[in-house]
Amino acid sequence: MNAPLSPRPQNKDAPGTILAVVFIAMGCLAWWDTYSMSDADSYMFPRAIIVTLILCCLLLIGRNLIWGGGRRGQPLRGSLWRRAALVLVMLGAALAMPVVGFVPVGLVLFAVSMLLAMFEPWTRKKAIMYPLIGVGVVAMFYALFAMLLNVALPTGVMFS
Repeated sequence: MNAPLSPRPQNKDAPGTILAVVFIAMGCLAWWDTYSMSDADSYMFPRAIIVTLILCCLLLIGRNLIWGGGRRGQPLRGSLWRRAALVLVMLGAALAMPVVGFVPVGLVLFAVSMLLAMFEPWTRKKAIMYPLIGVGVVAMFYALFAMLLNVALPTGVMFS
């Protein structure tokens, strides 16, 4: 009866830990790339994101080493076509943003992503609230980046 007080889990989530190490290496490479930026306004935002990325990766690695990873044997829920479509929509939005602009692409991206993510049936309340929330989220990001952080967002060649 010499059982340990807190048993070490067998499930360590090695793929998640390896991916976290890869993202830490990418973060270090991105940090090194910020040295080519001339003024503090240019490199402060990327460095803040890089620090956040590395800290989250270190937290994931620590969690995996101390408590183990997620549950094994749980099948993925949802559908593969939804996941693939979401990646394609985001890629399309990134390609369309220089041409169309941040606000129109952001609104379409939010709407299409919302439609892809909806598993439950639509109700009248959801049909009213979700588009309003989408407009609010895009407006908030526009205000944050364009007005507060003075980041030049793409206006698009169609509208300039």
